Amino acid sequence: MGSTKDDGGPPRPLQAGTVTRLAGQQRNPERVSVFIDGAFAFGVHADLLVEFGLCKGQALSVEQQRRLVEADRARAALRTALDYLGYRARTEHEIRQKLLRSEFDEAVAARTVARLHELGYLDDAAYARAYVEVRFRSRGYGPQRLRTELLRRGVAPPLIEAVLDGALGQEDMLEAARSHAAKRWPRLAAEADPRKRRKKLSEYLLRRGFSYETARRVVEELEKTVDDP
Repeated sequence: MGSTKDDGGPPRPLQAGTVTRLAGQQRNPERVSVFIDGAFAFGVHADLLVEFGLCKGQALSVEQQRRLVEADRARAALRTALDYLGYRARTEHEIRQKLLRSEFDEAVAARTVARLHELGYLDDAAYARAYVEVRFRSRGYGPQRLRTELLRRGVAPPLIEAVLDGALGQEDMLEAARSHAAKRWPRLAAEADPRKRRKKLSEYLLRRGFSYETARRVVEELEKTVDDP
């Protein structure tokens, strides 16, 4: 459940009654404290007063009050998610985890994620394609590392494979691995044992996310063009 600190004190259990007071909150002027039969009942965003037609003297059932509280919770969750998206694109999993960390319950998180999909703010496929493009072009990461990073961000495995297959060709991988190897090889010159030097270069390429086969092929190619010390 999402929680918002309200100025009226701790809310009481919802009880049917009449709205006796609507008071703007000092700590958050966008929120209004709702008093039922003289006691603070709950706080809501001011916009919901208009949306629900809430006014002093209005009789409210427990169900009507529950809908108000749930609408306020949903509004707060959406605002939290949109603020989180304001920094950078996110996956559905990242949004869901952010909402849970912010003390919204699973049901609210699920509805918020669904709403973000409707608004076009969430698209894991587009996220994965952009992520692969940027990380490969700017850092030259291989598919294994890209796969691990996308999994960590909650992208579904079948989607990751589809994106990697569509975005990265074998020749792209080889060229990136060759570039890394050419830059790394001179830094291993202090290693006198050729076998250890090859092993260190292979391990480096594997850490960058390239497959064993790609690393083996690139190391073999490099050995043919560069003399061992």
